[in-house]
Amino acid sequence: MPANESGYIVIMIDKFNQKKEELIVKLKKNIRKKAIKNLEQKLAYNQKQVSDFSKEELRKLVNEEEKEVRKGYRNKSVGVLLAMLGLNIF
Repeated sequence: MPANESGYIVIMIDKFNQKKEELIVKLKKNIRKKAIKNLEQKLAYNQKQVSDFSKEELRKLVNEEEKEVRKGYRNKSVGVLLAMLGLNIF
């Protein structure tokens, strides 16, 4: 393999890794936004205000909600994968 081809491969791998990191950051931001939105809805439903909680309590609540959002995404991903394979379990 010529030297310039291996350099090209390294550049492509670096770009791929950079894009991957950008996507991960975007996904984390979206998960956080959705978790905050869900938490606000839950607080409104329970007639609570954000000011009723300390910063630490809010962090814990948001983290728990982020876990729920991730879990929902994971379940949807599995469902889509099964549908693509032609398996219907619903």
